[in-house]
Amino acid sequence: MNDLPREATAADIASLLTRIDEAAQRVGYKSRDEVLDIVDISLSTGIRMDRLRELLSGAEPEQPPREKTDREEYYRQLVSQRLDDLRKRGADPKAPSGDTLRDIGSEVGLSYALIGHLVNGKRSARVDYSSPLEELYGVSHGYLSKPEGLALVERLAAIKDGLIAGALHRGLRVLGGRRAALRHVGPEVPSLETLLNALDDLMESHAASDRATSKD
Repeated sequence: MNDLPREATAADIASLLTRIDEAAQRVGYKSRDEVLDIVDISLSTGIRMDRLRELLSGAEPEQPPREKTDREEYYRQLVSQRLDDLRKRGADPKAPSGDTLRDIGSEVGLSYALIGHLVNGKRSARVDYSSPLEELYGVSHGYLSKPEGLALVERLAAIKDGLIAGALHRGLRVLGGRRAALRHVGPEVPSLETLLNALDDLMESHAASDRATSKD
């Protein structure tokens, strides 16, 4: 999203949580606890549960250092933690826990030695390394190297947008939106683009009705 900060702070997280509270109430929830699945947020961001709870409680996110050498070390350790957590979880939930370095390397076409260097924090993950690894484990682009603050605000922003879409969906159905997507009942809410198109249709319908009435 274009309005996301380059370096997320505790204030950015708190602001999003407030907006989530407001959006949740619009669709009938009493509190953010009913819409924030911290297990899912942890899995989708790579932020470990204990740290995630701290960030949601107001802790300041760790920022990448400004100095080049420290910054490179920061990203090596970040990739190490995220990739090692994925490796231990395993690409196949039905398989025995954990993937070997050879398993991972053979799946993505990289040497097991390189995978070992990444897991041990001895190499930085270039895009041509990280993209196939993220694809292998079904995580979002940037998962392996996105700072915790930015990863969290992106996930919270997506949750907030989903709640807003849900509120718009409900309101448009009440007002008589006719698009087929609005009549669908299920867990997936139509996209904001679909909802805006439905709003345009509804406004045009009301405008046409007003014009017909004025002629009478």
